[in-house]
Amino acid sequence: MTKQNNRTSNGRRQIMLGGALALANATLGFSPAAAQSSDSPIKIAVGFPPGGSGDLFARILADGLREELSRPVLIENKPGAGGLTVAIGFLRSPKDGSQLMLATGSTAISAPISRAKPPYSPVDDFTWIALLSNAPFVIAVNPALPVTTLKELVAYAKARPNKMSYGHAGLGTTVHLAAELFKDRAGIDVVDIAYAGSAGAIIDTIAGNVQFIVETSGTLMPHHKSGKLRIITTMAETREKNLPDIATARESGYDILAGTCNLLAAPLGTPPEVIEPISKAVARVMSRPSVLERLNQLGIQPITNSNPAQARAYVAAEIARWTPVVKKLGIAL
Repeated sequence: MTKQNNRTSNGRRQIMLGGALALANATLGFSPAAAQSSDSPIKIAVGFPPGGSGDLFARILADGLREELSRPVLIENKPGAGGLTVAIGFLRSPKDGSQLMLATGSTAISAPISRAKPPYSPVDDFTWIALLSNAPFVIAVNPALPVTTLKELVAYAKARPNKMSYGHAGLGTTVHLAAELFKDRAGIDVVDIAYAGSAGAIIDTIAGNVQFIVETSGTLMPHHKSGKLRIITTMAETREKNLPDIATARESGYDILAGTCNLLAAPLGTPPEVIEPISKAVARVMSRPSVLERLNQLGIQPITNSNPAQARAYVAAEIARWTPVVKKLGIAL
């Protein structure tokens, strides 16, 4: 075979290989042009403003991923609609690993099932990477309120029907559903005031514009310690380590278990070879003693051995648990 024939044969082979690779990438919804270089940033979208438990967790995760992946990791706060806004926009994100979503329980569970027409399927419309943490809710009151226990709060509210109010992070959020469940189980008539994230609700509870708030203990702990708020109960199964003297709602006679979670998602159709290094890096971050210590201080229970199948199964199970509650309470936003 002549040199010219060799060159022609090699050229045909390269064209055929290139075509096959392009076809495979197109099938996966991934192209080399969209692939991110090792020094390009990863953006983690969060559905709430800075200051809430989901945002705090996302920043801890981002700090660890920067070191594990040796590339910039940025947080993008996209608040709105109780966590729906970030997820709706995320459906159209590139499938190259450059865009991830830190989904709280609101984004992954409560916000869509609280809508008469859910804008997406939490189970099927995302590629779930890992279930990262759980954080039980607490109820905290303005310290001027003459109550120190959950039973006292219920008695105080029953004596003042429709004259008290509570603040929460937004309609359809997990805290909204948990608070409405508490109202139903306790048989009290209290006005709910929705905010665009927990920061506004915290400020107004401290100011006395609303009488109590439902949030995670880690978010409210600094205000509890300073005396600006008073945590009176937790919605956890057992007493929280950072609040050993605070009785659970169940101990007080109210069968309420509620909290939020943090999950990491990629856009649906992101190739496994893109997911795998991110998943491994996340597992290493979640096993770091320094990360575990920071999460413990925030009242967040870390999950260090999660995988995509477990994360997807968790979302499905929580939707099955809360959907009947939403229907019973008549929540249809």
